[in-house]
Amino acid sequence: MSLKNNPLNIFSYSGILLLPLAIGVLFGLESCSDSVVKKHFCEGYIEYAIEYDDSMVAPRFNPSMRPSKMVIKFKDNNTINKIEGLSGAFSFAFIQNKQQERAYMLIKLLNKKLYYQEPLQENSYPFAYQDMPKFTIEKTDRVEEYLGYQCNVAVATFDDTLHNAFNIYYTQEIDIANPNANTPFEVIDGVMLKFTSIMFGQKMNIKASAVKQAKVSDDEFIIPLEYEQVGLEVVKDVVELLR
Repeated sequence: MSLKNNPLNIFSYSGILLLPLAIGVLFGLESCSDSVVKKHFCEGYIEYAIEYDDSMVAPRFNPSMRPSKMVIKFKDNNTINKIEGLSGAFSFAFIQNKQQERAYMLIKLLNKKLYYQEPLQENSYPFAYQDMPKFTIEKTDRVEEYLGYQCNVAVATFDDTLHNAFNIYYTQEIDIANPNANTPFEVIDGVMLKFTSIMFGQKMNIKASAVKQAKVSDDEFIIPLEYEQVGLEVVKDVVELLR
């Protein structure tokens, strides 16, 4: 079905809230691991648990319908961040394909599959990050272990003083070159394993639960044929519906 006939009616499904989750970008943390940890690999995936802080604003929809997990896959410095909700009926993915120098947003809702693409440009954020509140990052001398990885700790403070500061745990023991380029976290020179994000009024604490070395298909970083390309205005209208 073409999007020309009122394309937004497909997004009025009342359970969808967390499109911006995957936007943001990136990585999470918590205790130490006693198992042997493989380090310095450049292909695999990271699973993150998502916890919501509803003290800022009450959720618009049933909290149990919000995604609780994010997965980031990486290979050859390409990354894809993906979240799913409603038992797989909804998914959002954000791809950065460094070889193509393109960023892609993929949205699936029931039988509708859409994507938006834009160039990756130095000192410029893709649309997926445009709504994040501004914050400053201060690196510290702290080093802590998380999931078996040595992590540096930075402190981020939102420019809006209504929001609390948060810690960022990041490691250089996973080999992704410039993993936070073209994101608001670009000054962090390592893979983030814990951070906080505020998108569309939702405060989310994101913590890595597993880091795995594994083969990743090149197909993860290209657009499936069944997805239909849409323009920026459609994407903006979709985002407004999800606020």
